[in-house]
Amino acid sequence: MRQLVALSLMQQQSASDRLRGVSWAYRAEPSDREVLGALVSAVNHDTNVNVRLAAVDALRRFAASPETRRAVVDALPSQTTPLVQVALIDLLVDFKERSAAGVLKTLAANRDANDGVRQQAEWALEKLQ
Repeated sequence: MRQLVALSLMQQQSASDRLRGVSWAYRAEPSDREVLGALVSAVNHDTNVNVRLAAVDALRRFAASPETRRAVVDALPSQTTPLVQVALIDLLVDFKERSAAGVLKTLAANRDANDGVRQQAEWALEKLQ
């Protein structure tokens, strides 16, 4: 039932409904692949930055899954919103995801990226060594 509510709300037109759906995702089992997929989709495609940020935070519950870790690494290069980029970087550090080093180095060297994001990527690289 929790899964159905979370998935249904995350597909709604209203950003506030999608945020409620993300909050329902916290109640899902950490092994629930459908909810994980919906959260990853929200991080990668939702038009509302608050929904994306909430989805990044909700992914912490799925930290044990290698699928989650890979999805977070893959999501970082496609993000353009500095707040979401920093949230993903922090999540990668919390996950101790060393496989993200290449993505973080690229981001830290990108002169077009936000200065704060570049600094956060450099900090993350130090933490992950």
